[in-house]
Amino acid sequence: MDRPAVKRIVFAMLAGSLMAADGEAVKQDGPNGHKLITVPAGTYALGSKGHPTNPAHAFKTSGFRIADCETTNAQFSRFVAATGYVTYAEKQGWSLIGGEGSAEWEWRRMDGANWRHPFGPQGPDAEKLPDHPVTQISGEDARAYCKWIGGRLPQLDEWETAARAGATTRYPWGDTYVPRCANTWNGINHLKNTREDGYVLTSPVRSYPPNAWGLYDVIGNVFEYCEGHPAWMSAEEAKRKICGRGGSWWCSDHCCNFHNLLDVGRMIRTASLPNQGFRVVFDL
Repeated sequence: MDRPAVKRIVFAMLAGSLMAADGEAVKQDGPNGHKLITVPAGTYALGSKGHPTNPAHAFKTSGFRIADCETTNAQFSRFVAATGYVTYAEKQGWSLIGGEGSAEWEWRRMDGANWRHPFGPQGPDAEKLPDHPVTQISGEDARAYCKWIGGRLPQLDEWETAARAGATTRYPWGDTYVPRCANTWNGINHLKNTREDGYVLTSPVRSYPPNAWGLYDVIGNVFEYCEGHPAWMSAEEAKRKICGRGGSWWCSDHCCNFHNLLDVGRMIRTASLPNQGFRVVFDL
């Protein structure tokens, strides 16, 4: 038997351990309404041969539990209500926004933009979108939530292991991007969105098919903060920035095309954007 065949069998066995007899993903109730999936201990093949920033490598883990979807506005709101936490964007009084009608890579200052009003006071109200991922929070804000709930942000390789769910392709479903499988930008530029996937900005979590292990939105919707940094990032840059995976509603093939299982994004630790979010990990 060749090595690729052995690898496929190992992945199939691992994936099977996450499935019930009826084929549904086995999920466990976690704190604050999180649904958790257990990633078994093992060694996983990550990256891709020849990829300039995420080359093929093995990752060994003792196992962990990961939320099946991104943290929502409702979940973050309960954290704020319980602790009185004030996000960096709220303290600053403004943040950056973008959307339909913007130039490529255009993020502009908006007074009053924060997690409650991700696109400013005149934009969508997070309170009315309880099942959308929380955004306009910094990496430090995400860490504060995770600490409160007794979890943490995933490590880069933990995120990729769970997002792949045994897949060796660029996306959980294959090597060809399928717009209706995830919430990304539809259109030749950001002046107009064709709405092929049904949304322009964020979408409710669990709106698209999950991967083989039952995780939703590992591609698109919002970038997900992760701990750690890739080898190509200097120690000095790693002190100032935090990494993110999976891409977002803003991503397309011609702008911020990190909506895949390979690329690693990064931004200033205290910065906030309306396409940045996170999911929680718990140690076994």
